[in-house]
Amino acid sequence: MSADGGSVVAGVLVVIGIHREELAFGREVLDGFDRGEIDVLEVPDGLSGRRPLPDECFRNRVVHRALYLQLLSQLGPAHRLLLDLHAGHDDRGPSADLLCASPRLRACLMHALESPATLAAGEALPSLREQVRIVALDAGQPLHARTVIPEAVWNNPRFAYLGVEVYLPDDAARRASAVLLARRIIHLAGCCA
Repeated sequence: MSADGGSVVAGVLVVIGIHREELAFGREVLDGFDRGEIDVLEVPDGLSGRRPLPDECFRNRVVHRALYLQLLSQLGPAHRLLLDLHAGHDDRGPSADLLCASPRLRACLMHALESPATLAAGEALPSLREQVRIVALDAGQPLHARTVIPEAVWNNPRFAYLGVEVYLPDDAARRASAVLLARRIIHLAGCCA
């Protein structure tokens, strides 16, 4: 069972640790799932998440690209979703940005975010719409983003890619809410995939 009482649909590969500073957050989020609910790929020696200096930009882009291209060999035929979990910082958090090229996945997520969830005990959870923004990874949409991630990863016909950037506050109690937010997003994305 997932953090919000439902079981996650199989076929999801969650990647944590692309940026090494985010690995602990990823582990904390994934501790809320039972073994076998989702597949996890942990990158133990990821890239630094800090902004590279001007003379480090080229090398950083090359290594970043190579790291993401290696993910392609980790996706099996049963994987329908590659969920790339990241953590940022925002004192007003928790909140999240979901980056995705698939119009079908974006539409499903939008619908799911607007619906309140119910815990197994019957307790209602509020809609996530106020906390989560969905951003397209194609330039044809009004709200879109560009990425250094290779297009072979974020726009692949074999699987959908979802980048999840969860913004963490400094406050410990609200950080726990950010972990729960990430778990709910993983659950919703798994159901949508």
